[in-house]
Amino acid sequence: MARRPFRTADALIVVSSDGYFDVFPPVSRRPNDKPAYRGVVAELGAALRGYDDKLSVRPDSVALDAAVAVWSRNHGAAAVRGDLGLGRNGSTV
Repeated sequence: MARRPFRTADALIVVSSDGYFDVFPPVSRRPNDKPAYRGVVAELGAALRGYDDKLSVRPDSVALDAAVAVWSRNHGAAAVRGDLGLGRNGSTV
């Protein structure tokens, strides 16, 4: 399992090759902090989800970088505020 962090203006998003991503506030975080939101890779884009629901592209791919940037612009601040619920770890709005 690989995890790759993406720092955006609205959030710190850590994508896992296992098929999910965690959203944290954009400021520095401690290693044991719980994410404000946990999403599934399919939320970032259908082309990024493999048949097994895991990440279908390389963690360093341009496609993943672009998808995370777009998702963060559209949903990052809301995820950090808790407006999207907890994601796959709990209820979502």
